[in-house]
Amino acid sequence: QVLAQAFSRGPAGFLTSFPNMVKALGVALVAAASFHGAAAFEIVSITPNLRRSAAAGASGDRFMPEQEPGLLAGSSAPTGLGLAGAVAAAAAVLGATLRRASRRPVVGGNWKCNPESMKALDGLVANINACDTSKCDVYVCPSPLHVAYCADKFTNGAKVTPQNCNFKGCGAFTGEVAVEQMKDMGITQVLIGHSERRGEFGILPMESNETLATKLKYILDAGMTCVFCIGEPKEIREKGLAAVIAEMDVQLTQIYSLLDAEKVIIAYEPVWAIGTGLTATPEDAQATHAGIRKLIADKASPAVADGIRIQYGGSANAANAGELSAMPDVDGFLVGGASLKPEFAEIVAAISKAK
Repeated sequence: QVLAQAFSRGPAGFLTSFPNMVKALGVALVAAASFHGAAAFEIVSITPNLRRSAAAGASGDRFMPEQEPGLLAGSSAPTGLGLAGAVAAAAAVLGATLRRASRRPVVGGNWKCNPESMKALDGLVANINACDTSKCDVYVCPSPLHVAYCADKFTNGAKVTPQNCNFKGCGAFTGEVAVEQMKDMGITQVLIGHSERRGEFGILPMESNETLATKLKYILDAGMTCVFCIGEPKEIREKGLAAVIAEMDVQLTQIYSLLDAEKVIIAYEPVWAIGTGLTATPEDAQATHAGIRKLIADKASPAVADGIRIQYGGSANAANAGELSAMPDVDGFLVGGASLKPEFAEIVAAISKAK
């Protein structure tokens, strides 16, 4: 948190925050050593100064306030982690903190099968162009018929992101679109796996976890980036968080090896909250996002988990964006109905302020 605040304030803020950063690193080093059972060394000249207590024994290490004899003193026990190991562990903590601080917020607007008339597009485009994108990435998912019109209309860096693609390229594939066609139009990103294509709300299932994994590899091999949607229906949510995370694991299992924090955004959308006006509480959203991130840490890598952006996509709007944005593992939003309204810019502003 200290590092994130320092970097967000620019060079001057970084220098001002440097003492607090040193303190944070010192605490991380001590915590790492304590956790791994290191013995008999002191961290001093850090406020508060911490020293391994002589009273610590079989019950575990305890750290007590200590006066300032110098910078570092003592030695490590033969069976302990040792100072070098503690420094390495603290460096890992520092690296993870830096990666979290580097997760730039991202907000997407999914227009779905809207609007009815081409005449309404200029107003929707204006809503997106009204967003301040200096601290937040923005993308927009127009309906297939409107992608070409919107492709060059955004003036603030917002990315046109089609709602689907095939995994075969151009050819005899009626009703499909190919990433080669997108790239020719200057489009670099595509969304796949939305619950409405996975068969929710009574729509014929057009996707499976297998086909989505094939699509993701096809997209990445083509040099494009991807927004990959996952989420659970109400009957799974009612069984509790463990059941939700188990379902997220099912939906992610075939793509763990493909995940790249620079090229893939995860959009978590509780299906029961899409278009219903219902939304997860900030605490529920945080718990689910943290669970997803842990899955990725365990089954892809900690580095990917720390860096990958996870959006929340369940009836997000200007009224709830502030509270949701305050959650540390909520990196943005995939917005449905509210993306058709001027309030979309307020959602972007809310998470830009919070992060």
